[in-house]
Formats: sequence, C-alpha cells, structure tokens
Amino acid sequence: MDSRSDAGTGRAAGPTLYLESGELDPTEAFCTDVFDEAEAGEYRVVQLIASQSFESVSDELDALLEHIDDPSEAAVIITTPQDDDESAVARVGEETPLYGFRVSPQDLTGISIAFSRILEKWEQTAGSVKICLRDVESLLPYHDTDLLYRFLNTVLATLQGAGADVHMHLRPDAADDRALRMFSSLFDRVVDTSESPPEAEPEGDGAEAGESTDAGDASSETEPGGDSLGAEEPDEAEEPDDTEKADDTEKADEDADDVVPVTMDDDEIASFLTAEGHGVLAFGGESPYAIPMSYGYDPDERAVYVHMSAFEGSEKAARLDGPTAVSLVVSRYEGPDRWRSVVVDGTLSELSEADVDRRDVLESFKGGSLASVDVFNRPLSDISFEWYVLDPSSISGRQGARSR
Repeated sequence: MDSRSDAGTGRAAGPTLYLESGELDPTEAFCTDVFDEAEAGEYRVVQLIASQSFESVSDELDALLEHIDDPSEAAVIITTPQDDDESAVARVGEETPLYGFRVSPQDLTGISIAFSRILEKWEQTAGSVKICLRDVESLLPYHDTDLLYRFLNTVLATLQGAGADVHMHLRPDAADDRALRMFSSLFDRVVDTSESPPEAEPEGDGAEAGESTDAGDASSETEPGGDSLGAEEPDEAEEPDDTEKADDTEKADEDADDVVPVTMDDDEIASFLTAEGHGVLAFGGESPYAIPMSYGYDPDERAVYVHMSAFEGSEKAARLDGPTAVSLVVSRYEGPDRWRSVVVDGTLSELSEADVDRRDVLESFKGGSLASVDVFNRPLSDISFEWYVLDPSSISGRQGARSR
C-alpha cells in the first residue's frame, strides 16, 4: 500500500485539520477531498461519518463517481446509536466495491477495529489510501475530551503508520477551547476554511527547481561497500608495506576507542529528548514498576510532560497517589559505537487544566506519540486521563563515540 510521503522519511504526509465555519451538509456524506489528485484504479478511499445509513452513502457515492475517476475500493465507517455490529458490501460506480461498517459512537474500540480491518485487507495492495475523518464532534457527548484526544492520537498514528493520507473536518463551535487546542495539536497543518487558503509552499528543503536533492549523483556513485566507481583497485598480490601496516594498527586502535562511551552535553541531551518522544518510565518504591511511556519535553523549562490513564485498583493508580519519585530512560541504539541514552530522575506531579494551558504542554507534547493501550477494553467511566510533569532533579546522558 503506497501513499504520498514526506521527503526522506518514508511516512505519509502529515495529517491536516480543516476547521469548518458552518455545518457540513448532512446530505453530502462523502467528502470529495479524498478524490483530489487521484488516478482511476490506483487509489482507495475511507470515510468516517455519523448518523447516515449505508444505503444513502452508497447512493451518494454512486452519483459522485459519474464525474470522478473511480477508486479501486472504498469503505465507510458509520457511527450511529442504532449500530448492528454488521458489515455490508455494495457496488458503486462502474465496479467499485464499497464496504460499510456500523459502530456505536460509544464504542471507540469498535471504530479502531473497523479501521484496522480495512487497512489489513488492503495491506498487500498497490495504490494510495486517502481517509477523511468527519463528524468527530458527534463523539464529544459520549466521551471525555482527554479520552477522545488519546483515541484520535492512536488512530492517526495507526493510519499514518499504514501510509494513508489523512485529513479531518471539525466545527470549532462544537468543541470548547481546550478540546480545540488538544485536537489541533495532533495535526501537522490546521486550515481555517473561513479564511483565504494558504499559498502552496515549494516541496523539498530549498533546492532550486531541477536541482537534485539526493545524497549522491553520478559523480559520487558507489558500489556496495562504499568504494567509488572507477577507483583504481589495488593489486591483490601486492603485500602492504610497513607504512600501510602502521596505518592499519593505528586505525584498529581508533576503532577500539570508538566503542568507549562519552558524556552528552546539555545541548545534545535537550536535542535528543525533544526528538525522541518515548521511553520507559520507572517508579520508585519497594518493588520495581516500569512502563513504556510517551512524553513531551520542554528544553527551556527542563520539564518532561506525560499523559497517563489509570483506573481504581490499578498498579499505576497506586503509584500516582501524590508526588512520586520516577526515572525516565530514553535510548536509541544503532550499533556498538552509535547509541544514545538519557536518564531523567525527578518527581512526577499531576497538573491542573490551568497548569496545562499555562505551561503550553500540548506544544511540548507534539513530539510524543501515544501508543495504543488496552484500557479501551474497560468501561470508559472507570478510566481517568491526567497530565503530569516530571520535574528533574538530575539529567544525564551517554553516547557512543560515533554518535556525534
């Protein structure tokens, strides 16, 4: 499954949030944006919508495809209180299969499963996947804002990881300011449709038109192993002289030195913590307890922010009863001489909503990707999501000598 991707990253282009100035027409269930720049037979589309019958969506898409190149496949996830937990299939356009899933708006896990089923079905197929998330505000009456934020983060990460091109529509007047800030922080681009559209920016990193941005060109083409093509090869029968032997010995000594770790300076630590976004959080106490954890780092305040779920009786809830001594370990390993590891020791404390706003936590947390969690299998009323700050008492970092 291919898709448009950010240059050099292999990831799908970052998701876009469209802030709608008014109500979306409920009779126009299928977003036409998913058809932009698409070629017939080489793309697939998915729509998340609320309170529409599968038949009405099928009829509308069938009419749309009279004027648009048909996608090879299409799917719709309908959130409705009258869900029947059944899927349906129809034919639209010339011969495009349309798969339909009806899910209760209370069932966030069911919505995630529907997306997973669609992506798994298309995993081995060629062509791009374009996804529109619409009517997300209809989920707000059923769920806490923090839970929806976490759910959207998980869904967006899943769709992006599968190479899909994703956008979402949201009416600002349907959400309070806090919810709007939280949801907006999940998107690479936020477009207010009531304003003039932003001018298109040139792609790439500033290279002139026609200029190659590849790391190498014909003048630096190399064979596997790194030798330049056309370089003179040594005579295999030629014995190295004493100078060459001395160079080899010196190089061996340098290689040995390269595996000796060195201390990271403050700038290197700040850059590493800001870029990584996930690590392992270990709680102090008589018995060890450590969990994978996404985080955001504010280098100016030297503060680490985490967003955690807990339920009564859980180990995590017991550990979070008041300020807690913790250690956050963030590491990256690329080889014996190319690795980095940072340990942040300090105290973890809960933040109020006012503190979250004052500290601009969401901005710092943009680098932290929330992983899927199994708490959605529990009654949502039993789960709480809170923001915490780790105020460091010490931050230390080590790295392989060739990591710089």
